[in-house]
Amino acid sequence: MKKLVILVIGLSVVLAASASAFDGMRRGFVLGGGLGFAPAIHWEAEDYPAFKEDVSGVAANFFLGYAWDEKNMIVWEGNAVGWNSDWSDDGITQGFSGASFYHYFGPVGKSAFIVGGLGLTMFQPEGFDANEAKGGVLLGGGYEFARHWQVAAYLSVGKTSEKGFSDYEHSHFSILVSTVAF
Repeated sequence: MKKLVILVIGLSVVLAASASAFDGMRRGFVLGGGLGFAPAIHWEAEDYPAFKEDVSGVAANFFLGYAWDEKNMIVWEGNAVGWNSDWSDDGITQGFSGASFYHYFGPVGKSAFIVGGLGLTMFQPEGFDANEAKGGVLLGGGYEFARHWQVAAYLSVGKTSEKGFSDYEHSHFSILVSTVAF
């Protein structure tokens, strides 16, 4: 009986929370993602200066989280870039994965915003083992130009490590157009 009561209470909470989700107000459950261009991507092996690259490529992000009011939301965000590389036949992906905080300054559909995040930096040359993720930072800002649509510029910096070889420094600057369901 106890399990049934807990199940009913839990189901009631989930249904009540989902009833307010996606009501067009920037609060409650949020889900978003975008595509764009990364004009500046950099990686470099600290111990081997010849192992480095400065290129441009494609960019994407995805986030999922909660907005507790019309101005503030906290999300888990993946913000990555990819490109064809001289170092890998199939390309390379690097990016940020972690907790990000978004603050909007104006009303829904017409608002500048800033974002800051702390998490991990990932580095995956296709055909090779992924490097060990280490700390990463994401900073950015943009403008929500219509309800559910925004454009933003992001800067991500961080490190990874390849066991037995070297530590790597990473950075990328990207410009993305994203849609946000709320």
